[in-house]
Amino acid sequence: MTNFFIKNWQITFLIVVIILAVALIGAYGVKLGMDFKGGTLYQIELQKPISSDEINRIANIISKRIDPSGLKDATVSPVGSQFIIIQLAETSPVELEKIEARIRQQGKFESNLNGEVVFTGDEIKKVERGSSSFGVFRATSTLYEWSLPFILNEKAALSFKEKTFHQCNATSFSTSGTPVYDCAKTVFFLDKPSALIVTTEEQYTEDADLLTAGNPLENIPQSTNIDDFIRDTILPVIVIDNNKPLDMNLVNSALTKTNLAVVSPDVSQEKINDLNALGFTVTVTAKKESIPWIWSATNARQIISLTEGITNEDVADISQAKEFTSLRISGQRASVTEARADLEELAILLESGSLPTPVKSISRETVSPSLGSSFLNNIILMGLLAAITVAVIIIIRYRNLKLAIPIFLTGMAEIVIMMGFLAVTQRPLDLAAFAGLIAAIGTGVDSEIVITDEVMGKAQNAHESLIQRAKNALFIIGTSAFTIIAVMGPIVLLSRNFPGLDKLYGFAVVTIVGSLIGIIITRPGYTKIVEMIVHKKETDEHNHAHHQN
Repeated sequence: MTNFFIKNWQITFLIVVIILAVALIGAYGVKLGMDFKGGTLYQIELQKPISSDEINRIANIISKRIDPSGLKDATVSPVGSQFIIIQLAETSPVELEKIEARIRQQGKFESNLNGEVVFTGDEIKKVERGSSSFGVFRATSTLYEWSLPFILNEKAALSFKEKTFHQCNATSFSTSGTPVYDCAKTVFFLDKPSALIVTTEEQYTEDADLLTAGNPLENIPQSTNIDDFIRDTILPVIVIDNNKPLDMNLVNSALTKTNLAVVSPDVSQEKINDLNALGFTVTVTAKKESIPWIWSATNARQIISLTEGITNEDVADISQAKEFTSLRISGQRASVTEARADLEELAILLESGSLPTPVKSISRETVSPSLGSSFLNNIILMGLLAAITVAVIIIIRYRNLKLAIPIFLTGMAEIVIMMGFLAVTQRPLDLAAFAGLIAAIGTGVDSEIVITDEVMGKAQNAHESLIQRAKNALFIIGTSAFTIIAVMGPIVLLSRNFPGLDKLYGFAVVTIVGSLIGIIITRPGYTKIVEMIVHKKETDEHNHAHHQN
């Protein structure tokens, strides 16, 4: 028996994959799409009307944020010049909150140094997910560090070289005689508000102490100077006394740059009214425990100290300085789950890009299934009836039950393996995916008939050997499968960039995967089974003819 499975490894491989697919279905389950179980509809209103090109770009960015893998049942459609509609096969409150948070974030990432922007998220060419330094690692017994490497474009790499050049000062020497440097610090912001920052003297003093103390869980190093931090926000910041009038010179200067104001919670209502009267739209930002208010108000994410290698301290002239394109952002959290969540959220935002226009409001409602589970049950029943009908036709055609059964079982195997793929990828089974599944099975049956005809040696192939006939059959179905992949491939690659084409995405993905499953797994196994059946049939016919002679 062992020799049989080794010799007929194609059949063994098919059986192993079926067992694995069943295990995956049991472990993960098959998610149903909106057509069958319902989902959630978001209506997004942007801050202002924009051009059709810009709103299509925003729709594409949002699509990448809510469905980074491209395997979820999500449809993102621009409506007019200010609204975007999202239909998503998701009802979990926790997941919906995550998705809504991603949508709300404008995703404007910037790195600042000495009061200047060094580079922005739009200048990051690629997040290096495949790098060995990408991921979450244990830093100490109580801290986990996340690490996100990325590649800058040429413009950003040049800016980084120029703005960081010789930004370290030698403060002492080590015992070995090498210099010990004190280097400048870069500050990273994500969605820094374009606003006047207003805080009280009391809050300023508290923030200064908290920044000096540092906070590893917020990526704030010790000895951070509040005035240096304020400089690197590149925002107008005023410190007020609730009992004294506003400094109108500072306020009027800020008003020439922005009409938004973010104020600390201890700013008096009188001062808020004064700011409103001057034309500011005021937002009061809450204070988080043990975190500097100004850190949260400006959406600062991290402060990183430069190193002498990065600042090119070993060369005298900037023309000799090395240009760095690969950089890394890191942070720390108390648990591996929190660290992984931080890493994934930032990676998704950097990969999708920033929204050209902020989101003004988001409304959310539950969507009922348009078809329902009864429709799905009817389709499954019709599919089984179709498979049985195909089997009956094959019996009539070949007058051999032994050939009909493998075709029927191979079709069932393809369904199980496809369901295993949907389970492990969590790609919802919507109507488009179901259509792709039916198309893949139909193509599979067609290919199996071709294999059967070729291997049985009909017509002009009768003189060829059994192995050669099998090779001819596999060549024919391989060509057919690659044709399907070539046709469906552009839909998969371009669907997220062309509104409307995304409705065919599920169909194209499932059809391609079905074709690959057929080429690699089921049809080689089926060919081996048919070879065995035909070999026995031809041997029996030969022996019968020999006995008659």
